[in-house]
Amino acid sequence: MAGIKKRAYGPSLYYASDKNVFDALNQHKVDTPTVIRLFQRRNIVVSKKTPREDLAKYFSTLTHDYYDHKEIAARLGVVARRERTTSMDVSGVSDTDELQGVVEQLKKEMEASGDTVQVTREGDNLGIRVQYSQIDYKRSEFSQVQVRDGTIEFVKSPTGYVVRNTQNDYLNGVRETLLAKVEKSTSEPLTKVVVALFDIPSAKLRSKFFHELASSLPGFVRRDVTDVYVFKAKPEQDDESGEDEDVEGSETHVERVFLRGNGVSRSEILNDLLDVDNYYIIKMGWTATETMGAGNVYDIEAGFSDFKDCTGFSFILSGIFPVEEGKISTRRRQPYRHEIDAFSRVIESKARDLVAAFRVEFLGADTGS
Repeated sequence: MAGIKKRAYGPSLYYASDKNVFDALNQHKVDTPTVIRLFQRRNIVVSKKTPREDLAKYFSTLTHDYYDHKEIAARLGVVARRERTTSMDVSGVSDTDELQGVVEQLKKEMEASGDTVQVTREGDNLGIRVQYSQIDYKRSEFSQVQVRDGTIEFVKSPTGYVVRNTQNDYLNGVRETLLAKVEKSTSEPLTKVVVALFDIPSAKLRSKFFHELASSLPGFVRRDVTDVYVFKAKPEQDDESGEDEDVEGSETHVERVFLRGNGVSRSEILNDLLDVDNYYIIKMGWTATETMGAGNVYDIEAGFSDFKDCTGFSFILSGIFPVEEGKISTRRRQPYRHEIDAFSRVIESKARDLVAAFRVEFLGADTGS
């Protein structure tokens, strides 16, 4: 496994001024032991009783270097949350060794640009872990550069591979670049199948997709729906209408509604929106009890990133409420790797089956059969 590669730049894009240092040392994220270490590096002993503002004011007048900035930035850095996972079925990749060769080639290209890439293989399955940096100019000098990581997995399937990756623009781009390189090395084009409802514009069926996904997930019994996001696209304005309409007289439009609580799927507010106003569900969060094993409760979320076309399907197993001494714990823990893998296979398969069934149902209703 490859080691962590040093970044080509420091923890910020600009040199921090004395005011930046003063403000940073007064933030609660920078704890007292960190401030003491900064002074000890200069052979200065400070008392824990000295007011923080006095210490920050004095230290900001000193010469501070890269290592000072690095230690302060480590305290002020943004802690990345676990991101959702998206997947697709890819057929046309037959040789695992050839696939690994393409992955290794892309690994060299990405590391040359400053990323860190680790490649693992178990049989015919490949795993790629990418550590990269994102820049947020809106943040202070100590937290502009945010180091993040994500994964891309190639899991062998009967028809080819299931490709899973962390869903964000950067990892999606890496995945597409990798698949394009794989396609160039094969004699036939790759076939990609994703979970999407862009060709099923029916609001009823789009909402039904989430109801069925939550209520009929194999191996689980739905416990409660806790979060529901509904959406209704804003009607496109007619360019031929001529003069601009009076703003006060224009029609009010609520594009998105977010409901959170207990039993959200049974609420009158949600049902009125879905029945009367032609809204449809784009994201849902729910809890479900596993039917096998210890009977732990899974905290699940699934949704589409493109609300209008219902594309970019992703999901996340946010956490698990374990059964302890015969009762469901109120403390949620992080899911283990094997739990994430097993859950991913179940929800991917169910989502694909639902899309196929609803596509047939929509086409049948559209043709009047």
